[in-house]
Amino acid sequence: MKERRLKYMAEMNITALADVSFTLMVIFLIAGVSTAFSRNQGVDLELPRTSSVQPQTQEGIEVSIKTDGEVFVGKKVTTVAGFAKALADQLSRGSYDRVYLRADKHVDYGTMMLILGDIREQGITNIGLVALPR
Repeated sequence: MKERRLKYMAEMNITALADVSFTLMVIFLIAGVSTAFSRNQGVDLELPRTSSVQPQTQEGIEVSIKTDGEVFVGKKVTTVAGFAKALADQLSRGSYDRVYLRADKHVDYGTMMLILGDIREQGITNIGLVALPR
């Protein structure tokens, strides 16, 4: 009688591995893009454009002004009248030596000067005006 010998085939099915790899790649791409867009976009503003823009390289407080009069110190919303107190609260939480001022291009010049005055009264003289490249 002939003896039957079993032959084992060593074969790997990589279809499931490819599906999982592709899914993980898509998840990381979406997470990376959303992080990149939300990094410095705390408040939705229409920033002015200029020909010479320098990147923000040092840590500071971001102050944003919207056209409707809302002022943001970081992510905290306040008004022009309550801005000085909100800025003082933020400054007491950390040691900041600079402020980055982001304002919509349609913000009134008088409002800008009031905010700049309040920032200088807190002892901050290093103020960066944030704009987009042309």
